[in-house]
Amino acid sequence: MFASNYQIVVCDDPFRPLENEENWDAEKARQGFAGVSAFRMIGTEADLNDHWVELVSSDQPPSSDDWQRITCVHFHSGSGRIHVMSVIDSDPPISADIERGDYAVYVAGQNLGVDQLSLGETAKLSDAEIAERKDIEWYRLFLVTGKPEFEGRLVDR
Repeated sequence: MFASNYQIVVCDDPFRPLENEENWDAEKARQGFAGVSAFRMIGTEADLNDHWVELVSSDQPPSSDDWQRITCVHFHSGSGRIHVMSVIDSDPPISADIERGDYAVYVAGQNLGVDQLSLGETAKLSDAEIAERKDIEWYRLFLVTGKPEFEGRLVDR
């Protein structure tokens, strides 16, 4: 997935307009996310913005021992859909039907800041090749039913 402008969008309506006060500022950059519960933007690190991103439904949050960074956000779906995309996508690369309601989205990341550029590579990778590369920045989004008790970075090593 191409995560333009160092961010991944999780939303229930890809065409929802973003209000100025919902956008990034210094405080939101520190917490690792911006937006509102129906339209979340989660920060990424690598310069090339080409990340493998997975969306999984889970009963539990990810283990803090297994991930370099975990950012938790409250997500509300009023439409019964979840979309994962970049801010410039017109067609979300990941979409799923879900129950309407509140969720905790745990954005778990590995190899933050590592991309082909930082590794001195110049070859263009296919989606299948990016999926296999666990040595570059990648994310798994855990969708857990219910509103989270805490939002922000839970793990940041």
